[in-house]
Amino acid sequence: MLPLLPHHKSLTKPTVSDELILAYVKTREGADKAGGYGIQGMGAILVEKIDGSYDNVVGLPLNATMKLIGQVLNPDLQAEEDDEEEE
Repeated sequence: MLPLLPHHKSLTKPTVSDELILAYVKTREGADKAGGYGIQGMGAILVEKIDGSYDNVVGLPLNATMKLIGQVLNPDLQAEEDDEEEE
């Protein structure tokens, strides 16, 4: 069985002033982001802590995705891993 990709569990946002939020909005950095901010840019000031995968917050968790692709392309390896888990 293939594992699920990791996901972030939660984000902790700091208390910020309305002025700081307005200043960030005026940068337009978050205009094309699903969550309205870009954690990999200036929007990082809007996140205090991530519990889980940073890559998943940014977008596609590439490392986990590449491992999953490897398991799909090499099912013999996946079968060996499943056997080891059962022991």
